[in-house]
Amino acid sequence: MKYVLVICGLAAGMVWGAMDGPNGVSDEKDLPDELREADLIWSVKLGTHQYSAPIFRDGRIYLGLNDVTMQHPSVRRTGGGLLMCLDEGTGDMVWQFAIPRYMEGTKPPFHFNHWRCGVCSTPAVDEKHMYIVGTRGEILCLDRNGQADGNDGPVTDEAAYMGYADPTAELAPTDGDMVWRYDMIKELGVVPHDVCGSSPLLDGNFLYACTSNGQDDKHERVANPLAPSLIVLDKRTGKLVATDGELIGERLFHGLWSSPIMTTVKGQKMILFGGGDGILYAFEPLKPADLNDKPVTLKKLWQRDCNPAGYRDKPCTGWREKRPDGPSEIIATPVVHEGRVYVAIGQSPIHGRGQGALTCIDAVGGEIIWQSTLVDRSLCTVSIADGLLYIADLSGNLHCFDAAAGKRLWVHDLQQQVWSGSTFVADGKVYVGTEGNKLWILRAGPEKEVLWQGRTDSPPITITASNGRLYVPTQRGLYVYKAKQGG
Repeated sequence: MKYVLVICGLAAGMVWGAMDGPNGVSDEKDLPDELREADLIWSVKLGTHQYSAPIFRDGRIYLGLNDVTMQHPSVRRTGGGLLMCLDEGTGDMVWQFAIPRYMEGTKPPFHFNHWRCGVCSTPAVDEKHMYIVGTRGEILCLDRNGQADGNDGPVTDEAAYMGYADPTAELAPTDGDMVWRYDMIKELGVVPHDVCGSSPLLDGNFLYACTSNGQDDKHERVANPLAPSLIVLDKRTGKLVATDGELIGERLFHGLWSSPIMTTVKGQKMILFGGGDGILYAFEPLKPADLNDKPVTLKKLWQRDCNPAGYRDKPCTGWREKRPDGPSEIIATPVVHEGRVYVAIGQSPIHGRGQGALTCIDAVGGEIIWQSTLVDRSLCTVSIADGLLYIADLSGNLHCFDAAAGKRLWVHDLQQQVWSGSTFVADGKVYVGTEGNKLWILRAGPEKEVLWQGRTDSPPITITASNGRLYVPTQRGLYVYKAKQGG
């Protein structure tokens, strides 16, 4: 049973959860319209699962994966996670940070860490640090330079945390440097489900993150429905400063995996968060004056049910029955474009294909502008470019919509399911991968035209581009292709 609930929708140069969300669009030019071995600049074999989109900063690449193929002289593999920093020019490893498997998570009521999915969180990055939702139900802050510039602290027990055979041993320059960690299981009673699969959002000194709270190991009930769904930490210290206060856990269908984003529309700044109850929430962002000795509750601006009328007349399906009807949660990350929020509803792939919906919402008041049920259940984040919206669904359909009017212009059968990666649009092309190890390249525009299709070593996740190169991350590796005119 191999699946994970995180979708990577990232544009080049953007941090996941950045302003307006991870709209998978780039202005890079001369990108290849077919993948040829002769154009491969370098490739790196990684683990067996990789679901977080690579982040590019100052000539380095940051990405998460599992530890199945980790090479470390002092740390054994546990089926846990691995955070890696690579040199953008060569793919050589700069540093790595192992996150051992959380063994308590294999016991009831916990139901995660079972499939060795690794780090499923795309890092949020600032000038010096990076922040992820770790595989052990923790939020981690790490030094972007690793141990190369010393162990900054206040955490200094990285050797013990990573599982060094001798926990008092001196760390290697190629090890990661953890600054602080916040344990959501210990501090908040969170019971993660399936995976800790979301990516954090930075806003000044505030770090917003989804808790991945969900059902118990028997899939019968939410183990702790009172645990928060969205939390805010002080990025400098890891101190909890706010929670959502919405008790979404009491209405959860399965779990929480969507990532928060930030937007400003008509001068109003807000945090958008897709709930595991199928509702999109808008919160007022914290201000520095909101910092108190005790955590505060986020102020809700509005909420909107993204399930069409009638969907909730039947219960949400599960992995046993796999019904095509019933309501769905929000797993994809919302995207804001020209004052409108676009998001799809979907379920775990193991629940099977079924009815879904793509909803366009006014960001100011939360009213629905248009909604289409032509899109089946989807975990994918949309891409919007030149007035056109592209989204793939679990049934293997790639849709193109008029983003303003909601009219579908064309649909293409990708022949296989899509859920581990979203569309990427750049240089007049749409890139999308399937679960059958196939990559498709179509021409972007109101008329459907297939340019190329080919095989990859494993299911591709979201394609991206940076500095004249096309990056093709798969579950097992990262492949870098030069542009048509060089690279």
